[in-house]
Amino acid sequence: MAMNWSGLPQCYEFDTGEIMGGIQPYMNYHGVCGLMHRDYKVEPIRHYKAFLNAEYYLRPGSGMVMYPRQMSLAGKISHDNTDDTVNLRFPSEPDFGLEMDLSYRAQGDAVDCDMVIRPSKEIPKFEIFFASYIVEAFDETWVPLKNEDGSESWELLDNRVEVNRTFGIARDVDAIEMRGDGRYGDPARGLHRDVEDRFYSKPILVARNSTNGFSLIFLLDPISTTYLTGQFHKWDTAHDWCFGDDLVPGKDLVARTRMVYRCLLEPGILGEQVNSLWDAFC
Repeated sequence: MAMNWSGLPQCYEFDTGEIMGGIQPYMNYHGVCGLMHRDYKVEPIRHYKAFLNAEYYLRPGSGMVMYPRQMSLAGKISHDNTDDTVNLRFPSEPDFGLEMDLSYRAQGDAVDCDMVIRPSKEIPKFEIFFASYIVEAFDETWVPLKNEDGSESWELLDNRVEVNRTFGIARDVDAIEMRGDGRYGDPARGLHRDVEDRFYSKPILVARNSTNGFSLIFLLDPISTTYLTGQFHKWDTAHDWCFGDDLVPGKDLVARTRMVYRCLLEPGILGEQVNSLWDAFC
């Protein structure tokens, strides 16, 4: 499998034999674009959007400013292809004062994205918000939730009730409390945020087509993930998440994501199927 730069769409094109697509460094949505699976005839993404797209740097009182996306759109990031891994490098900006590298590589039916953030100042309760925009043919969202006895149950979210309404599943109580600390702007004027009563047992989001089982499975870093979220747009549903920690100069924040495009035919054993992917990811 080779990543090849294509000057016309301005992206690195790939074809693993199972999936094909591109990694675009610029435009309003950087990340994985044009994704297709050779055996599935459903396009999971609109032509100008992306998966694994870094959008916001967040902290208490920060409000929602799309620094990574703004730098990408303005052409301020650098990029290269090293051993079929596309590296996007986001420079420091005055407000948060951090540098970020995103590295994308494709193999089989999956795309991996590794993140490294190098802070230059202390930022307590920092988060970075990632988004993936999935067309509504993938009409189900499944997550593994933690039961009171510590067991796990896979649940189908009721997350397409109202256009622009958000949903959320937190790691713990601290992650819930951060939703109201001003990182999304004035909580009294912000978007309505539905948060599940239970925490996730593993940071996994599955977008699935209920008719044919075609699925996009997002396996997120087991340590750095703080929050699973998303938003129903009617024409697509964003499947989002946050990585976070207290930033300290000299200590990098690292996180991993794996996106798998696979057919999950039996929803009754969805957990069994996805947990095997999780074990391989970890």
